[in-house]
Amino acid sequence: MATTTTEATKTSSTNGEDQKQSQNLRHQEVAHKIDFREGPALPVLDEIVADEKNHGTYDFIFVDADKDNYINYHKRLIDLVKIGGVIGYDNTLWNGSVVAPPDAPMRKYVRYYRDFVLELNKALAADPRIEICMLPVGDGITICRRIS
Repeated sequence: MATTTTEATKTSSTNGEDQKQSQNLRHQEVAHKIDFREGPALPVLDEIVADEKNHGTYDFIFVDADKDNYINYHKRLIDLVKIGGVIGYDNTLWNGSVVAPPDAPMRKYVRYYRDFVLELNKALAADPRIEICMLPVGDGITICRRIS
């Protein structure tokens, strides 16, 4: 966990562990900088995106969520991150399945989510608003820097 001393810092979270995180942050005296919102991420993001004052205000966003909605998160998050800001997506190699032949043996859940992760990877590669870098660390992390 990183902390900062600037008053302008704002963090939003839709993680189900919000209560635990909130307690940890109170001990660091930064809770006033955190906007915790508990609930399913897409409706919460829709609420945040609907308020245009949030557009272009986030420096960094990290996504480790339901893979079948990664593309939906990207469609919303790109409006929130500022130019020069970064969005990170976890699990973008998805157990190596994204480079495996379609008929390769895979566990059911890997095969099910594989197409969603592939869809995201293709969309990120084609998105002219971002530059991307895929890091082959763990299960893969794709870093996207918004350029326009």
